[in-house]
Amino acid sequence: MTKIKPTAFLPLISKELINTGHPARQRGAALIATIFVITALAALGALMTQMLILGSEETIDEWYSSQALYAAESGVDWAIWDLTVNGGTGTSTNNTLSNGQAWVSTTVNTLTINSINNVYTITSTGTAGGTSGSPRTQRQIVVQYMP
Repeated sequence: MTKIKPTAFLPLISKELINTGHPARQRGAALIATIFVITALAALGALMTQMLILGSEETIDEWYSSQALYAAESGVDWAIWDLTVNGGTGTSTNNTLSNGQAWVSTTVNTLTINSINNVYTITSTGTAGGTSGSPRTQRQIVVQYMP
């Protein structure tokens, strides 16, 4: 077995990661990074704006839905009052409840039992948003009432 004697080693050549000797080669590196960051922030801003718009629309739809439900409940109350106190038919069409924002229509069907007792089926439709002819939301309640 022969041993190899170490001879002179070649000197290690070290290269810097960033070439500071030739700054002309590095022009534009910061510009590319800046463009990337600005693009990422713009995309994030657009996404957040879209989420805000969708959340606002859902809140508005929920608001109109609540208004339509309360309008329908008011229609039932009015129909019962009209039948029992006012002596009317309990029927109405597009009565405005809230300054042109909510409307109610009611219909009443009467069923006479034993020739004496009347059972009223009151259908109340509340609408809200848009116009009375083209509402944004509609809710309907059906109630049977026997005085």
